[in-house]
Amino acid sequence: MRKNKGDITYYLEENESVYHFVKKIKCRSKLITEGKSKTSKKTLSEFAFIESELDLIDFTSDGLKSVDREIIISMIKELQEDKNDN
Repeated sequence: MRKNKGDITYYLEENESVYHFVKKIKCRSKLITEGKSKTSKKTLSEFAFIESELDLIDFTSDGLKSVDREIIISMIKELQEDKNDN
């Protein structure tokens, strides 16, 4: 599943109750994009977790912000709803 919020893109996948989360930001700097003038995406945060560990994640470090917690929760709910619909 992918969710966009401005220049930030969130990815969340679930495999056997383990979630894999990736947070990326759109970059336009030639330093970040290796001299290319096009936009690229840079990974800000990437980790795996189980749903019961969500409260143990530090949302003030590793490219995360407190609003990311609510986004992850909503993405988990959407994934579970999609799974239940199938």
